[in-house]
Amino acid sequence: MSKKLWIIFAAIFLFHSGAFGQGLTRIVSGYSGLAGSHAILWIGRDTGIFEKNGLKVEPVLLRSGPTHMQALIAGEIQMGQTGGPSVLAAGVAGADIVFLAVALNTPPNVLMGTVSRVEELKGKAVGVTRYGSNTDFSARFALRKFGLQPDKDVALIQLGDFQGIMGGIATGRVAAGILADPFTDHAAKLGYKELANVANLGLEFPFVGIVTRKSYVRDQPDAVRRYVRAYIESIALYINNRELAAKVTGKYTGIQDPSILASTVNFYAPKLSRAPYPTVGGIRVVLEQLAAQNPKAKTIDPETFMDVTFVKQLDDIGFIKSLYWGR
Repeated sequence: MSKKLWIIFAAIFLFHSGAFGQGLTRIVSGYSGLAGSHAILWIGRDTGIFEKNGLKVEPVLLRSGPTHMQALIAGEIQMGQTGGPSVLAAGVAGADIVFLAVALNTPPNVLMGTVSRVEELKGKAVGVTRYGSNTDFSARFALRKFGLQPDKDVALIQLGDFQGIMGGIATGRVAAGILADPFTDHAAKLGYKELANVANLGLEFPFVGIVTRKSYVRDQPDAVRRYVRAYIESIALYINNRELAAKVTGKYTGIQDPSILASTVNFYAPKLSRAPYPTVGGIRVVLEQLAAQNPKAKTIDPETFMDVTFVKQLDDIGFIKSLYWGR
């Protein structure tokens, strides 16, 4: 074995061994929806990856990004798995929040409904989960791409979660809504039409990532390091074991149709970032949108809301590559 390879193995061992011989550190970790994009956290919990890394992680469903931020700022949760708009809106307003990792750097959201074309939504309503959430941002971006002005040409109605959006389309309260797998497959089976795939519109965007308070990073760096490591391991397990990913997704979403679950996993797996760095471009595009409500957002450096230290450490020692050897 070469000296360089030996050093990589030794470093990986040291990163793992730091968790052993200690009591488990409790972390309450929020997630903001029942879409398949949140399965990384579920996999980490259900397969024991967090415990292997010395953590007792308690996932808590907080059904929107803004609710997530309220809980994080209040100290009710230590980590959150959520998306950019609510995180950065809180940061611009002065909250000491920071992205540690971003697993999805593009929004896998789809605008679906009962009309045939986006332009036909003029004078109608579109469902989102909550104002200021990923779904709200995606809806506004898609509508503008097709020449429609949100809140002027098209009303945006908050319906709580993806199930609420599906119900809103079914009852006619909204003509369309922003959905994500596995709900997109279910909507297609009900005959709803895909109007716009937001990811295909060329948007770089921190859709799902890990966020915490800067003060927590300062006070608990070892817990943060172990959490990020476990999160990266969970991404790898999702990518490498799609049957397991489908099983866990079904458990948390309540969807039992094997074809929908397989389609969901196959949709997300190629899009996940193996080395989940937050990106300057993704954060900047959200700040530019937020500037319409808060001009201060234009003046802030995107790196203010990024801490790539922990992902970079694992990347530099070869840990991330080791999770995919032979693949």
